Amino acid sequence: MAAALTAATIWALVIFLYKRHMENVGAATVNFSRLLYVSLFMWPVLLGVGDTKGIWAATLSGVVTLLLGDSLYFYAIHKVGGSVAAPVVYTYVIIAQYFALLLGERVTPLLFLSSALVVLGVALLARGGEERMSPVGLAAAFGAALLWSLGMTAVKLASLQGVPPAAIAYIRALSACVPLGVYLAARGRLRVVKSPAFAAASILDLGVGSTLFAFSVEKVGLAITTILVSMSPLVTQLYAKASGIEQITPRQALGAVAIFIAIAITMGVAVR
Repeated sequence: MAAALTAATIWALVIFLYKRHMENVGAATVNFSRLLYVSLFMWPVLLGVGDTKGIWAATLSGVVTLLLGDSLYFYAIHKVGGSVAAPVVYTYVIIAQYFALLLGERVTPLLFLSSALVVLGVALLARGGEERMSPVGLAAAFGAALLWSLGMTAVKLASLQGVPPAAIAYIRALSACVPLGVYLAARGRLRVVKSPAFAAASILDLGVGSTLFAFSVEKVGLAITTILVSMSPLVTQLYAKASGIEQITPRQALGAVAIFIAIAITMGVAVR
């Protein structure tokens, strides 16, 4: 559980650095750059893997989550705004509970309640005033939710077949980096963010954070881990408030309470 909460904290904080670069070079370049730095510097984790059947699952997770899912999420934000896209995409937490059931995990009604509270909390945390109703945008958001849940389920499958958490994290990044790089090169848009701070944040994000996520999935299961890592939007808001970047409204405070309750319920279920 500590690994999942730490991963959520890492993912919540690196977004501020990513956002700064997105304003200059765009989301696709930022996504490719973070994948590239992990691919270039984390390859030694493969040395101890050997011939493992679960590599296919880690590869699938990278493609459907970091490449396709994230791309659909960015597109949904562009079409309907973050205040609509975020809560729709975060329904992946609920979908993941059903996938966990299919994998034989014990998913209680309390975990489904926690999942619903997470979606409610994210909806309340999302800033308003930018809603745009677009059927294509909503479809993209729901597609991202499905792909994220499928990708996280693939992490569980890779873990069940013996792939170490760090290797899962690396394979996910590499499998998304290659096709995205080819696509950007074909479009004449291949660029890299050249910054030591960005490189370090990328390794912390997709290297350390993803390793902790895979470790948590292995130890406490997919159902519980997906709920715990969904604390990330809350940490982002709290940091924004503490640093003076944004002010928390009463509506966002209610969202924070909803997510706190969801995390408390989930941790209570996990320790039983």
